[in-house]
Amino acid sequence: DAPFRRAAMAVRGQRMDYVERMGPVDDEEMQSLNPQAEQIGAASDETDIIKGKLEIEKPTPARRRTVPLHQVWPSENMFFCRGWCMTGGSEECWAPNICVWTCILVPCSCFFIWVFPSLWKRGAYALPLAVLVVFLMTSSLLCATCCTDPGIIPRREVILATRCAMELEAALGYDVLGGSTNGSEPTIDPKLKSQGYRWCRTCRIVRPPRASHCGDCDNCVLRYDHHCPFVNNCVGQRNYHFFFGFITSVLLLAMLVIPSVMTYFSSLNSEITLNQMSQVSGSMKMLFYTMAAAGILIIFAAMLSCILWSYHVFLIASGKTTKEYRKSIPNITEEPTLCASRGPPLFSPWTHVDPEAMVVPREQQRRSRHDYYY
Repeated sequence: DAPFRRAAMAVRGQRMDYVERMGPVDDEEMQSLNPQAEQIGAASDETDIIKGKLEIEKPTPARRRTVPLHQVWPSENMFFCRGWCMTGGSEECWAPNICVWTCILVPCSCFFIWVFPSLWKRGAYALPLAVLVVFLMTSSLLCATCCTDPGIIPRREVILATRCAMELEAALGYDVLGGSTNGSEPTIDPKLKSQGYRWCRTCRIVRPPRASHCGDCDNCVLRYDHHCPFVNNCVGQRNYHFFFGFITSVLLLAMLVIPSVMTYFSSLNSEITLNQMSQVSGSMKMLFYTMAAAGILIIFAAMLSCILWSYHVFLIASGKTTKEYRKSIPNITEEPTLCASRGPPLFSPWTHVDPEAMVVPREQQRRSRHDYYY
């Protein structure tokens, strides 16, 4: 038996070391060195077998390494700032998002560089301070819309890994897993089905009325409105307030900044401007024309923001989301779109989970975009 052979060799090594240091040793002394050992046969024989009453420790199973949920999130969202911020995962939305920031920062930079000092020197403090407040509000609301949870319902893998099924049932008022033990589609209670509860074949959960699966973020979102490429995030129950506040403030900012900048530059002496333009280099002229074209685009974007704001005012008044209006889906719950409660977040990005539990079956990955239309 291998363990006993190793034990015998260890005891024999102990005895030889002792003999070299202290001289010959008898059996009684050897017994005192290892009280648990029993001598069998002659000690001087090289084939001695020591039967030790040794306890062989069972190897303890290694604990699996756990990581915060935001590091192994199974959907398309991206987390940053150690999980405090999240945004959509679509790479196609970075260009529209940069475009929005450009349309805000370029005219505001012109205002703060030229118009703000001119008005401040004249003692006109109201307009510069108003523009500064609205600019900070617009930037903050845009960041909040881009980087907050829109109302994501955790998918089945997240619920099982974080063991939050009971908390979700308490928050939403029904069993999100639908009583399914293996992820197969369960039979939904007819009463719940008549109220708009549906089974999501991608997330493998029962989602409540007005919730929908977003094919870009690959999540089910509460009171789903739409996926906005300009903010690179879904717009839903928990960030619709930020979104509507953003389009309202950006419209107000455009009404304050664009006329002020245009008035400032139009008040300059046109003859001096023409003389200066004749003396500048071709590269400076190209820069001037580029800024003029950018100004036209910004004015066009401001007009579109006005249309977008009017559209969402109409949706709020009618009590519908963008998806419900486009697809003629009735608002079964008769819940308001803007004035309803945001509700608590349904998951914590800092909960430690086993990374292997976050693996999404391949068939669910292939079906994610298709499920958006259900």
